[in-house]
Amino acid sequence: MADAGSLSIVLAGGGVRTFWSMGVLHTLQNTLPPADHFAGVSAGAAMAMVQVSGRVLLAREHFIEATARNRSNFEPRQLLAGKTPFPHAEMMRAALRFVFADGGFRRVRTGPPIHILASYLGPRQPPVRTSLAALRAFEQRARLGELHGPRTPTAGLGIQVMNSRSAMDPEQLIDWVERSSSTPPVTPVPRQAGRRYLDGALIDNVPIRALPSAARAGRVLALLCRPQSVSPHPIPTAEGGSVLYLAPREEPAVSMWDFTSPEGLRATWDQGVRDGEALRERVLDLLR
Repeated sequence: MADAGSLSIVLAGGGVRTFWSMGVLHTLQNTLPPADHFAGVSAGAAMAMVQVSGRVLLAREHFIEATARNRSNFEPRQLLAGKTPFPHAEMMRAALRFVFADGGFRRVRTGPPIHILASYLGPRQPPVRTSLAALRAFEQRARLGELHGPRTPTAGLGIQVMNSRSAMDPEQLIDWVERSSSTPPVTPVPRQAGRRYLDGALIDNVPIRALPSAARAGRVLALLCRPQSVSPHPIPTAEGGSVLYLAPREEPAVSMWDFTSPEGLRATWDQGVRDGEALRERVLDLLR
């Protein structure tokens, strides 16, 4: 049943630029009512977990400290040991294990559902050709400033939405975030039941479509991670609800794959805090 008074929060992917979104939500925590649903893709899904865990500030400091210890985003010597030269996937998994400690997983498991969007290639799909076609379409949307992918995704690309309430244990939930974040060669390509999983952003980097239809009939706050031209007012959804997009007013201070810059993470969080304050009236308009 649709609930026009409900609130859903959608977090776009964007690597560590999602610290901007968390800064915004931190500023607006006393303005926003409790969210009924979250949806996220890639790092946006991870940040939704952080938000629902109740360990936001602890997780922020934990990851900032991890980036301070990480000397490089690419370590070629790891190749000699048969390991990936990219630290990103393991740092993400370690950060989520911290988030899920001390009751964090229980709160995520029983809190407002988080809908995680992933894309996948079926066993009969040509992986290289299909992946390249999906990537070209994604890059074209980014160049044109389009917020969403098409209703029908690239041929050969499947859609899967996973619900945080269905996770059996923390590792399964971490696996689902990794599926949604699969960006080879930086992060691995998970496989299960003949499917090869890829970043959900290839379907939609602002995954409102991952929400249940009843949630899309309510109020939706969608947080982006890079400057884009968006309406200053809520706009109607196809289901009769309304969605407000918030985007950074300036380029975030950190690049999406830079896991070596604690200063950049703090600056990006602070940008979100400032932008959240500056855009508060828009949010109040959504809530009226």
